[in-house]
Amino acid sequence: MILLYLSMNLELAEDDMRVGDYVAKITNEWQKHNRWMEFPDEKPKPLGIIVSAGAHSLSGTSWCVLQTCGAIIDIGENQLKVINETK
Repeated sequence: MILLYLSMNLELAEDDMRVGDYVAKITNEWQKHNRWMEFPDEKPKPLGIIVSAGAHSLSGTSWCVLQTCGAIIDIGENQLKVINETK
């Protein structure tokens, strides 16, 4: 049952972000809206590992992220940046 759930979520994943990726939270408001922008003095804050796809809405996709403290949060894709991709 769990394997089926994970495989369904992998199909929902976007090309640049998927289940298993280690992600950081973008701290700069401009970068949230313009993903190509880089601010060397404002590094993204490491957040955790994506464990499943969240809700899909007009504002975009969200992801369920397992934080380093053990909590799972649902956060919008525009607030996340992949630090270490799964292969």
